[in-house]
Amino acid sequence: MNPLVAAMVKFAILGTAGEVVAKLITKSKISITKIIHSAISWAILGVIIKYAFIGFNGFVHELVNHHYLPSGKIYESFFKSFFTNAMFGPWLVIIHRFLDNLPKLKIPTEGLKGAMLTLLWFWVPAHTITFSLPGEWQITLAAVWSFVLGLILGIFANLKKKKEVNNA
Repeated sequence: MNPLVAAMVKFAILGTAGEVVAKLITKSKISITKIIHSAISWAILGVIIKYAFIGFNGFVHELVNHHYLPSGKIYESFFKSFFTNAMFGPWLVIIHRFLDNLPKLKIPTEGLKGAMLTLLWFWVPAHTITFSLPGEWQITLAAVWSFVLGLILGIFANLKKKKEVNNA
């Protein structure tokens, strides 16, 4: 299968599944239209992420070859993750927000700071693991991480709702 099509399918399924599970955890409504829109958005993101992974792999490889970064699997995995999330991550967050809200024709800024912070506390460590795997598994694990983050955020949102109800 074409690697770009594979990335689209993996992200469409796993990214959307993460959103659906998060909605189920928080007991939020989700429609079939939203699920289809989400799958299309995740498919687009999958292609963008595939390109970024290839590009930042080459970027770090060249920095190591020029002795600007230390060599070794764990160092290279960390730096691929760090540069991907520092240089590309904020743009991906914004693109993701744009795609999610395209039907509403707006880009919400609420929660943007929290979304950006996930680049540090979740994505840098997660992608360090991702980039330590062979290339053919990286997109699959990245899509799985999208599902996991949706699950984590759904749990946190549910806990926040319960706390608000208890404090009311």
